[in-house]
Amino acid sequence: MHAALHRTAPVAGLALVGGGLPVAAICAGAALLAAQTVVTGLNLWTVGAMPLPPAPPVPGGRGGPPFFSVHVATHDEPPELVCDTLAALRDQRGAPGFEIIVLDNNTPDPAVWTPVAAWCKAAGPRFRFHHREGVTGAKAGALNIALGLTDPRATHVVVIDADYRAEPDFLAAAAQALGGAGPDFVQFPQAYRDGEDAGGVVLELSDYFTRHARAADGANAMLLTGTLSVIDRQALERVGGWSGATLTEDAELGLRLRGAGFNGRLDTRIGGRGLLPLDFDGLSKQRYRWAAGNVACLRALSGLPRRTALHTLAQLTAWGNFGLPVAALMTGGWLRGLVAGPDAATGLAMAFCGLALGLILLGAVLPLAMQAAAGPARRGDTLSAIATRIALLPASARGTLDGLARCAGGFRRTPKAAGTRTAPAWLRAELTVPGALGLLMLLHPAGPPLAQAGAALLALPLACAPAPCRALATYRQRAIG
Repeated sequence: MHAALHRTAPVAGLALVGGGLPVAAICAGAALLAAQTVVTGLNLWTVGAMPLPPAPPVPGGRGGPPFFSVHVATHDEPPELVCDTLAALRDQRGAPGFEIIVLDNNTPDPAVWTPVAAWCKAAGPRFRFHHREGVTGAKAGALNIALGLTDPRATHVVVIDADYRAEPDFLAAAAQALGGAGPDFVQFPQAYRDGEDAGGVVLELSDYFTRHARAADGANAMLLTGTLSVIDRQALERVGGWSGATLTEDAELGLRLRGAGFNGRLDTRIGGRGLLPLDFDGLSKQRYRWAAGNVACLRALSGLPRRTALHTLAQLTAWGNFGLPVAALMTGGWLRGLVAGPDAATGLAMAFCGLALGLILLGAVLPLAMQAAAGPARRGDTLSAIATRIALLPASARGTLDGLARCAGGFRRTPKAAGTRTAPAWLRAELTVPGALGLLMLLHPAGPPLAQAGAALLALPLACAPAPCRALATYRQRAIG
């Protein structure tokens, strides 16, 4: 409730400004347009990122081959899913020495975690299972406990999410990427299994690694993304481990590593594949978490070299937009036009908002369209990816505002189990409220043409939501039945 009041107060304030103070509305509209221009510009800046080759084999290493401590943090995950992840780690080929620490935290039902504990015991001494109650800091807190339990021989920590099935040569590839005077951390791209029927959703998610991550790696600015991450143990301990103060502990750690002078890189080989969110509700919560957590990390940018800072900023704002305050200001201006009649000042503020919404749409659609034009993606997948990106814009906008206000709340995992039922997409307030407002503005115009165009864009996410909903419903049937 407290966080919700913090979030809605500036939005309501902008609506009041748009409806009552024309000069202030012009200033607010211009400021939002400028801010969105920066975010969209950073987004489009990465469109030309060129594919990077995999890391070449380099013999040797820092005093010999690495020893990996693989950390799998779990909370209330289906035991068969976790055991599948562990089986893929057990079957690694050509890997150096490694251990696997499974840290189950705060799972209330022993029937969920005891099968995993039994599996680890049967798999041998390489697997160590621990269950902890009262863990704070969500995933970061669990990973810090695992770090404290790490074998003294371990040179690197490898983080894998509980739903990720590692490729048979993942640890061998990780050792290769660290060869010679290699980087202090390596990030492999996130990928998804059984995604044939949700190709558009997969394409939309992979856009981050296709553009932002590749461009950042070329500028020595790659951050961490939370799974399939390989981190030098001494570097991790030197910066104080993981922080539970943010929703994106991975990006925040990457920033601290960069700030402390450590270097990292992207390895473009697929190291493993996880599960997609099982419905649009889960996908929206995931996007909100990414936007809010990354934006909250912006305060840590100071001290980085300029080029590194720009590419880091592009990564942290990849999911962000200012659509929520823009929509509030436009609504206030529209209400003023209905009550008191249109005036030039309010019309100018609404025009600024219409341009800002247009920039949000441009930043969402153009990179995916250009990626499709340059690659083998099917036309249907491209259209579905664009619809998915547009449908997720309200979640990104809400996350951006909450991240800036530091009121995003606690970490909530994305459900990966059958039996979880959530509200349909068209019942989500972040879709229906701007959609209804946009339709009202179109039916009862009270502003300039640019405001009318912006009103149409307010309704677009609601119109696009059925595409990812259908794709994920089909995926759900294939992935978990």
